[in-house]
Amino acid sequence: MKKEVVIPRLGSSDESDEVKILRWLKKTGEMVEKGEPLFEVETDKVNVEIEAPDSGYLTEIRIEEGQVARFNSVVAIIERED
Repeated sequence: MKKEVVIPRLGSSDESDEVKILRWLKKTGEMVEKGEPLFEVETDKVNVEIEAPDSGYLTEIRIEEGQVARFNSVVAIIERED
């Protein structure tokens, strides 16, 4: 089963609709656990680690480090065996 990883809205005070992906804490093919930090983003005001929404293998990274993504956009796929 595939789970999309999206960038959540980080607060009502966000001035921009976009964030920059600073770094991925996991690589494609690695196992991730729900709730563990998966990647770090930069907003206008702070840097924030985004947690994995589910456990499984990180099978795809769609937005690379240094690229910009909009809130609620899919940046990666986690796949788990059911």
